[in-house]
Amino acid sequence: MTMADETIILNVLGQYTRAHDRRDPDAMAALFAPEATIEIVDAVGGASRSISRLEGRDAIRVAVRQMMAPHGYRAWSQNVVNAPIIVIEGDHAVLDAQFMVFSILAAEVPDGGWPTGTFGAQGRIVPIEAGQYRLTLRTVADGWVISAMRIELRLPMAFG
Repeated sequence: MTMADETIILNVLGQYTRAHDRRDPDAMAALFAPEATIEIVDAVGGASRSISRLEGRDAIRVAVRQMMAPHGYRAWSQNVVNAPIIVIEGDHAVLDAQFMVFSILAAEVPDGGWPTGTFGAQGRIVPIEAGQYRLTLRTVADGWVISAMRIELRLPMAFG
């Protein structure tokens, strides 16, 4: 295990969160091994109920296109990751990190500009997801790729 490997692995997670926030299916899929899996789990109150399972890079690409709503005008999401723990054993690694996703909506600038005395960022930021990312990675010729990912959600999810 080297510090360089830990940095590269953290960068994979950083690339994942940015692809998530941009809703970029190709950038997301490129981080995964061709046979990779993603398991999304309802972990509310310590439960462990499967919500969805994706198998293969193509399924991951499709899920980003179909399951993740595009951002509206002036809207964005920001995936914030903290407390990463990395364990590397040879050419395999596990990265466990907490996350929170925020919905960001920038305020519309008034026609006449901001009123006198207006100060600071204008808009709202609302937490919309929280949980745990657990990535299993392996080395390939180009570096580290995700071979499996488990996403444990701490808030219930509704699809409909």
